[in-house]
Amino acid sequence: MTTYVALVRGINVGTSTLVPMPDFHRVLEEAGFTAVKTLLRSGNAVFDSTTLLSASDVAHLEARFAEATGVSARFVVIEGREFARVVDENPLVEFSDDPSRLMISFLPGPAPEAVTIELPDAAGLLPEVIRLGSRAVYAWCPNGVSKSAIPLRFWKQFGPAATTRNANTANKLVSLVLPRLEG
Repeated sequence: MTTYVALVRGINVGTSTLVPMPDFHRVLEEAGFTAVKTLLRSGNAVFDSTTLLSASDVAHLEARFAEATGVSARFVVIEGREFARVVDENPLVEFSDDPSRLMISFLPGPAPEAVTIELPDAAGLLPEVIRLGSRAVYAWCPNGVSKSAIPLRFWKQFGPAATTRNANTANKLVSLVLPRLEG
């Protein structure tokens, strides 16, 4: 049995993308996953699978989700141990005094090499800070995400599936994953 974390991008942020969590839960169960647990309304779930999931499996899950809910959305699905490692390797924890403003943008695969990414001018972003990780982009946004100076063109380099959660949410997901890994 393998534990996974599924992060759905962009649901329940406007009236056109409303998806009740019981519907999301049902989609995962009908796809054959077990021990499904959703968290909050922003499209977070932890589940178990008897098979290792591929990019094709994730694409099929996205299609099932769209068919069942009427909302087309991209998924980032990460094996539980890897998810916990990505959250744990956050290099910006030392800068943060508010985990709700410490953002983790999860990527559907390994992060691109730093030399291929056009980083914004670090001095121009202050007090914000960004760092690239193995499978995530970390951003400290002390003034809040809505007031962030990080340009949209920076985020677009990571593709349409990358999805962001604050450190509070990411840590809650880790707390759902870890007992499954220890059991």
